[in-house]
Amino acid sequence: MLYYKGVIALTKSYEGWERMKYELNLGPWNQVFAVPCVLVDRYMKLAGKEQLQVILWMFRHGGEAASPEDLAKALGISVEAAAEAVEYWEQAGILAGKHEAIAPVPQAQAPSLPTPAPKPVSEPSYPRKRMLRPDISHLAARMNESEDIRFLMQEAEATLGKTLSPAMSATLLTICDDYGLPVEVTVMLLHYAKDVGKTGTAYIDSVARDWAESSIFTLEAAEQKLRELSEKRQAWAKVESVAGLPRRSPTKREEDAAYRWVYQWKFTAEMLSAAYERCADNIGKFNVSYINKILEGWHNQGVRNLQDMEQVEARRKEERESNKSYDIDELEKISFFDLPEEL
Repeated sequence: MLYYKGVIALTKSYEGWERMKYELNLGPWNQVFAVPCVLVDRYMKLAGKEQLQVILWMFRHGGEAASPEDLAKALGISVEAAAEAVEYWEQAGILAGKHEAIAPVPQAQAPSLPTPAPKPVSEPSYPRKRMLRPDISHLAARMNESEDIRFLMQEAEATLGKTLSPAMSATLLTICDDYGLPVEVTVMLLHYAKDVGKTGTAYIDSVARDWAESSIFTLEAAEQKLRELSEKRQAWAKVESVAGLPRRSPTKREEDAAYRWVYQWKFTAEMLSAAYERCADNIGKFNVSYINKILEGWHNQGVRNLQDMEQVEARRKEERESNKSYDIDELEKISFFDLPEEL
């Protein structure tokens, strides 16, 4: 029997040595999958580790659809990293959405007849923002031509303490080029995101949109906004403490209410506690609207401390008792005149 290790293997059939079968033994090369040349030529240097992991896994499982959660589990990366990688390859035109999952973009077949050119559509007159994040080539071009953009990317890596993903880099470029935030304002935004422990791409993008819509385009405006955001966090922490709530992120409505109670109406912790106790006594739970109604009443009546509150409640008690006495007197009068005539 001839045997060439790693190349040709001689196998014995079940019918004996008369019939021999030869097979080519390629070892790990027995199972291969194709990778587009563009992946190596264009993206090998530009794509990050997670991006390459995701796209290679997708090519290995060609024809299968997978969600970011599936990719995260299969590759041992976070769901956020998987989602950012998917978004990166979607923008590159290599992956496409498929029933809420992701799959390689199928090759389009050439049409048998020429397709008529679509009619030109007039652009709307209002300003438009880029719907898709800038691709890698555009990002590279902007970094080559703009020292400010290069500084932003370097400062972002230093602030966040990690290499920027392509999705984060594209988001930062969008913030400057599309939303109009200056580089120095964007850097302040990044420091704020790090301070609150929310450095994900989606969060930074949402804050940047809010700043742009609020015309936060100068360092002074950004400092004022950061001061307000810091005060909102402090106000909510105070409310959370007096109400004995578990640590959690407040809703925008809760955060705005806490800011109003503490920094606009100037209520102390003991007044917040008193309002919460009345809320809990009446409805048995923390309720922003109920507490706001109590504090709004105190604010309008000039109540600032427990002594003021006790005086107001004492007056209310006297008024209720007075009204009650008046009602009893009226009832007695009515009863007297309505007595039935004796037969």
